[in-house]
Amino acid sequence: MTTTSTFSDTVSRMWATRPPRIPAEQGGNAKIAGVCEGIGVRYQIDPTIVRVLFVVSLFTFGGGLAAYLLAWMCMPRYGMHVAPIQAISRRKEELSPPERKERTAGWWLLIFFVLTFGSFGTEGAFFSSGLMAMALLLGAWWLLHQRAPHPPAGLLAESPSPAMSTPVDLSGFHPADGTDVPPGRETPPSWDPLGAAPFAWDLPEPGPAPQPTRRKPRLWPWVALGLFGALSAATILSGVFGAFLYQKDVGQDLSYTPATEAELQGRYQGEIGSLEVDLRQLPPLDASHTVRIDGGIGPVNVYLPTAVPVQLTCEEGLGELDCDPGTYNDRASGGTLTLQVEGGIGPVKVSVPRDLPAQD
Repeated sequence: MTTTSTFSDTVSRMWATRPPRIPAEQGGNAKIAGVCEGIGVRYQIDPTIVRVLFVVSLFTFGGGLAAYLLAWMCMPRYGMHVAPIQAISRRKEELSPPERKERTAGWWLLIFFVLTFGSFGTEGAFFSSGLMAMALLLGAWWLLHQRAPHPPAGLLAESPSPAMSTPVDLSGFHPADGTDVPPGRETPPSWDPLGAAPFAWDLPEPGPAPQPTRRKPRLWPWVALGLFGALSAATILSGVFGAFLYQKDVGQDLSYTPATEAELQGRYQGEIGSLEVDLRQLPPLDASHTVRIDGGIGPVNVYLPTAVPVQLTCEEGLGELDCDPGTYNDRASGGTLTLQVEGGIGPVKVSVPRDLPAQD
C-alpha cells in the first residue's frame, strides 16, 4: 500500500514539475519546438543528450517522432501554465489569447501523433513502435527526476517548493508573449548610471531603449511534421485501398484441403482474398505437427479435423474473431495437431464439427 502511494506521489510530482518548452523565439537554442532545450534546463543536462535519445529511438524503435510529439503536447511554453494537450480540453472562452494559440497547435499535434503512433508489423499483428519508444523515454524521464526532483527557481509558471538549491541563470530566456516572468526568478536590479555622478544630474533623460527585433516564426518544423503526417496517412490509406480492392473482387481466394499427412503444410498465409483451410479429411497423424494459419486481407475460414487430436490457439486481428481455443478430440489416436490461428484484416471463423466438443 505504501509502495503504491509513493509511486503515485512521484508520478504526480513529475507531472507538476515537468519542464517547459523553450523555443528559439524565447531565447532557447532550440532546433524545432524547444522540447529538448526545456528538458535540459529543467534537469541540468546537455540538451544534445536529449536530442540523441529522441534520434536513437526514432531509428531503433521507429517511434521517436510520436514520443517527441507527445512531449510537445504535454510541455507548456516557458512562462505559460497551459500545455497544448490541456488547451484542447478546455473551452476556447476559458483561455487567454496566448493559450488559444496553444489550443490550435494542440489539435495539429494530436492529429500528427495519432497518424505516427502505430504501424503494422511484419507478422501481421498490430505493433505500436511509438509505445516502445515512449516506454524507453518515460524510463529516462523517471531517472532524470530521481536525479533532480526539484526544478530551478523561476523556471516553472507555477513554481512548486522546494526549488533546486543551486541557482540557475535564466536571464537569457524570456516568457511567452502575454505572460509574466515565472515566480522565483530574480530580475536584474535597475542601475542608475548617474547615481555616482551628481555633476551630470542635469543631463536630459535618455530615450526609450531600443526594442529587440522579433524573430520571424519558423515554418519548417510544421512543414516537416506535415510531411511525416502525409506519409503516415498514405500508409493507412494504402491499407484501406487494399480492403476496397478486395470488396471489388480483386485478389486471389485461397483454399486448402489436405487429405494426407504429407499434404499438411506448416503455414497457411492469406493474401488479398479469402482463405479457407479445411482439415476435415485429414487422417490420424503418425507424428505431431504445428500448423500456423495467418489471415491476410479478407475472411478466414478454418474447419477442424475429426480424427486428429487438436490443440487450438487463437489471436485476434483487425476483424471479428469466432474461435474458441482449447483441446479438441483428445481421445483420438495418433499425433497431436497444434493449430495456431491469427487474424489479419477481416473476420476469422473456426468451425468445429458437432461431434467434436472442446475438452479441458
